[in-house]
Amino acid sequence: MKRVLLISLLASAGLFASGVSNAQLNLKQFGIGGGDTSADAGAASSGGISQLLQTYVGANQQVLSGQSSLASAMGLSSAAGQAQQAAGLLSGGTPSVSQLTQVGSTQQSLSQTLTQAFASRVGGTGNATQTPVNKQAFTDGLASLGKGVSQYSTLQSGLGSIGQMNPASLLQAGMNPQTAQSASYIAQSAPGQLQSLMSTLSSAVQFATSNGISVPSIAKSALGGGQ
Repeated sequence: MKRVLLISLLASAGLFASGVSNAQLNLKQFGIGGGDTSADAGAASSGGISQLLQTYVGANQQVLSGQSSLASAMGLSSAAGQAQQAAGLLSGGTPSVSQLTQVGSTQQSLSQTLTQAFASRVGGTGNATQTPVNKQAFTDGLASLGKGVSQYSTLQSGLGSIGQMNPASLLQAGMNPQTAQSASYIAQSAPGQLQSLMSTLSSAVQFATSNGISVPSIAKSALGGGQ
């Protein structure tokens, strides 16, 4: 009965995301899920969700910083400004679902803009009216984007077990509704976002390699060393 109640409660909170190949969040690593009856399970679970949020926010700040630097390097000042504005939404306290949605939308748009810019600069020159690529800024952008992608990956592996929770501890945890909603958004959205960012990083590394731009090790390792 307890296990049925737990599954029902978590499902109603939207904390179970659909599976995505090679990008499945394991929320048990953040103390979300399971059936431990220990007295401190509720506190551990709340702490796990808090850590999940902190990791997600930190990853997105790195990603947006990287996208801003890459956009600047390509002469896309408007796109760089959009990235900086989106980063500002993550600067104070627990972000709302609305803020997280806006950040995710901006990231997706920037990824498309950057990918198109890379394609238009085959050979690294583009046309005569385009600003030359700033190689140092591009390298800096790769480093930040690579770090952000690596942090995204820790959402699905590497943070370890922070605790379990059962129905009683979950109900007693007093979880802030906004925090629960934000955690639900992350569980549903982060796997797809990670795949999109991996694709963008891969395109950026390929562009850098083709145009004599230094590729930092963090960018390579974030792609599994395959570049």
